[in-house]
Amino acid sequence: MSQHLPLWIDPHIHLFALSEGQYHWLKPSNMPFWPDKSAIAKNTAENDLWRAARGQLAGFVHIEAGFDNQRPWREIAFLERHCTLPFRSVACIDLTSNDVGSHIDKLKTYSSVRGLRHILDDDASSLLRRPDVQWGLRHMAARGLSFDAQFDLADSHAVRSLLYVLEREPTLRVVVNHCAVAPLSTTHLAFKMWRNNLRYLAETGQVAFKFSGLEMQERNWQWPRASFVLNTLLETVEISQLMFASNYPLCQWRMPYEKLWQGYLDITAPLSEEQKAALFSLNAKHWYDIV
Repeated sequence: MSQHLPLWIDPHIHLFALSEGQYHWLKPSNMPFWPDKSAIAKNTAENDLWRAARGQLAGFVHIEAGFDNQRPWREIAFLERHCTLPFRSVACIDLTSNDVGSHIDKLKTYSSVRGLRHILDDDASSLLRRPDVQWGLRHMAARGLSFDAQFDLADSHAVRSLLYVLEREPTLRVVVNHCAVAPLSTTHLAFKMWRNNLRYLAETGQVAFKFSGLEMQERNWQWPRASFVLNTLLETVEISQLMFASNYPLCQWRMPYEKLWQGYLDITAPLSEEQKAALFSLNAKHWYDIV
């Protein structure tokens, strides 16, 4: 029998206003060429998220969605005009831009902005070793903003590059996106590297991890695998550094939004109520300063 869902805070969602923003990545002629991209390439407002959650959503963190990568404050201004639930935002930043300092300063003036994201992906190691990128991360930390890092955690070169930055910027806080995208084969060396890299980053005390994004790797992922990955995380990092997130609306490729959160509750059945509260809301509140 399923347990009753608690209210949750979702620290990784995307809203799309296609007539207002650019969203180049959602257009069928542009990468990524997902055959099911049309299912998400539509207007998605806060009301859609609220209805999908059936009233169980206590707040959220909006992660930049390509609204306008050259003027990322336009997306934030749009959100602050239209959103009514408690929320924070992670804005787009181009860490290689000559304007990175002024863009960080401008984004800091918006009340919802708590973090910034430059999608690192396969370029993580080379980007994080660039002096201009390191300067941008240092400036971000000085302004009290965190960095949402999106890259393959099994990439040890990238992790070493990030550890180098964290060692030199002890006030920089990093939240790793989609750490549930673990290597598919749990017996492969890559899975061991993923787990070890989680531990190295967690030991800095500056890094948190979102359990999200399973659909990015395998559209038809199954709950036994999700449970195994979660248990590996719980054995590897402090529970205070881990939070459930959805990647809405992309998570709906796999299942309805509320069903995802019910599944999260089901796979945490052995945990205490305090541990569940940390994973469902309290850690997101802490890392993103949601009130």
